[in-house]
Amino acid sequence: MLDPRSRWLALALTLAGAHAQAADLNARDFVSAPVGTRLGVAYLPLTRANDYHGAADGNGKADLAVNAFAYRQLWFTDICGTLCTPQFIVPYVDTEARLPGSDGHTRERGIGDPQVGGTLFFINDPQNRTYSGLLALLSVPVGEYHASNPGVSPGANRWALHLNYNYTQGVGERWLLEANLEAQLYGRNDDYFDNELKQKPLYRLQAFASYDFTPTTYGALRLIHADGGQLELDDRHLDNSHQRYTQVGFELGHWLDRRNQVLLGLTRNVSTDNAYAQDNLLLRFVHVF
Repeated sequence: MLDPRSRWLALALTLAGAHAQAADLNARDFVSAPVGTRLGVAYLPLTRANDYHGAADGNGKADLAVNAFAYRQLWFTDICGTLCTPQFIVPYVDTEARLPGSDGHTRERGIGDPQVGGTLFFINDPQNRTYSGLLALLSVPVGEYHASNPGVSPGANRWALHLNYNYTQGVGERWLLEANLEAQLYGRNDDYFDNELKQKPLYRLQAFASYDFTPTTYGALRLIHADGGQLELDDRHLDNSHQRYTQVGFELGHWLDRRNQVLLGLTRNVSTDNAYAQDNLLLRFVHVF
């Protein structure tokens, strides 16, 4: 059995794996489509890290590799009395890592916790390119969970609620500016090495500035800043578990035709505290049914 320090280090990795499961937004996610539109979205996020920034990694050997796939299905409908997008996400995750303070690698793969929810639009003004809405996604703890190896387990064995408020505004003929305020709320994991593990909310700001190069191709700059997520093991606060990180990156999206879009995204941590310093590559494919 691992000591308490190793236990919470393992969860730090669990969070990193969950972060790779399409938790991040992309530019123009809140640009609406007509009622009746159905979208199928395939994500291939890859995460690599050769460094953990924090007191936990005493030997400086920690590393991380996450290969994930997620499928997302959503519908644009007025069933809510206004425009909304019921949706679900199903992830598959393959995680290999050397945990902070450990000399050996560990690995697990399988189906992660699915998410269900949707976006409720408060503003939907395509003519002026102004949009605003609240995205809510509930993570359901039915994914594969390995109680003896939770640090790289595909599932987290806990409920989680992802809330994101967005405001999107067109500027001029080609620019779109977006701001997202996000809160990730976590339930408790009652089978964490035979202990109960809790986590305080993690708050994030995601901002995008995108520009139309052509009617079918756009580029976007992105900024993500996160703060929070301190851990408790059997109601004891764990030192050095409060996360802070800042990421910058860019995206390039292109419509192949009226129904199919591809996107490439690259993101890198530029400031990290008590987390892996990650490089993230995202390939995304969207099909309009």
